[in-house]
Amino acid sequence: MLAIGATIKHIRDGCKRDVKSRSVNRMQHERAMMQDASSLSRQDRQGDTKQTDTYTTHRRLWQRGLRLSLFEKVIVANSVMLVGEALVALWVTSHSLESHHFLIDTCFLIFAALGSLFINVVVLRASFRPLFRLLLTMRSVSEGETGQRTPVPRDPDIGELTQAFNKMLDQLETFQREQTLRIVQAQEEERRRLARELHDETSQALTALLIHSEVLNQHVDNATPRITSEEQQQFHHETTQLTKLAQATLDDIRLIAQQLRPSILDDLGLLAALRWLAEDGRERLHLNVKVTLPENRTLHVSPVYETTFFRIAQESLTNCARYADSTEVSMTLRIDQCELKLIIADNGRGFKVTEVHQGLGLRGMRERAALHRGILNLCTAPGQGTTVEVILPLDEDIVGA
Repeated sequence: MLAIGATIKHIRDGCKRDVKSRSVNRMQHERAMMQDASSLSRQDRQGDTKQTDTYTTHRRLWQRGLRLSLFEKVIVANSVMLVGEALVALWVTSHSLESHHFLIDTCFLIFAALGSLFINVVVLRASFRPLFRLLLTMRSVSEGETGQRTPVPRDPDIGELTQAFNKMLDQLETFQREQTLRIVQAQEEERRRLARELHDETSQALTALLIHSEVLNQHVDNATPRITSEEQQQFHHETTQLTKLAQATLDDIRLIAQQLRPSILDDLGLLAALRWLAEDGRERLHLNVKVTLPENRTLHVSPVYETTFFRIAQESLTNCARYADSTEVSMTLRIDQCELKLIIADNGRGFKVTEVHQGLGLRGMRERAALHRGILNLCTAPGQGTTVEVILPLDEDIVGA
């Protein structure tokens, strides 16, 4: 019995070891299969990545080729055609002619292909020259030179394109001028309204304050028995200071109203307004302003023209006093044929044109002149003063003698 039990136990242990070894072998086999699958998957991913990189590279090269200009694309296409024709002709020649003629024919074909390519480049460049000019004009306009225009070529298609582009620029410039003119007119109207309100409302209130101050002083003088002399002096001092402050404020408001929109410009016109501006420059800016105006001549110009000249002259005198340290200024208005010119010259320190200070307001003055198709010329140099010349075109029917 003991032997049989031992045998059964031995058989049972052997079975267990066999099952365990089979389980281990199965796990190792499954692990190996998983590793092989992972390796294959990694290789597939690497292959896909390589294919993607190759596709991306080809796509970039294709896009780079598409970014060539039209001129370059035509040159490349014609060059490929010429080279192909030369190769075909060379192949036909090599199979149809004798061997000692092959080198001569090859050289001839090469030079013929190069000559054709050169002629092709010259002809295409001449044909594309109007497009190059149009491109240069577009670049100039994009940089702010809206007055640039492209000559119309003889080619009907490119000529139609150029005419359409020039017409678009003309319409854009007209629209911009009209909009800017509306803005300037709105500004002048607002200046006129503010000046009128300052004169009618604020000035009247300050004038009433001055009157009440004088009346108060008289009441103090009449009430002398009821107050001491010291109190009376103190009260007179306070009312006097109040009167001076009100008078100074009234003068400042009147000056601001005149600067905003001088009534003399609306009532008497440009010539009288320039004379007033010169007098104001002498009193307020301490400048010796000499004015030269047309004699025995009456200008019949639009109020917009008058406002333009007046504002440019006003800004120029302010620059002379604030930046140029000038002491003498000459202001000349004259009519040359159908042009109205305003020339303002000073004896200040001058400056380099390339180093124009933003506070000079030259951009605004140029914009005002450009609204009426005019120009503003600036001539200056360090130590040689500054001359501002404004030229506006005039029609004969708006200038009267």
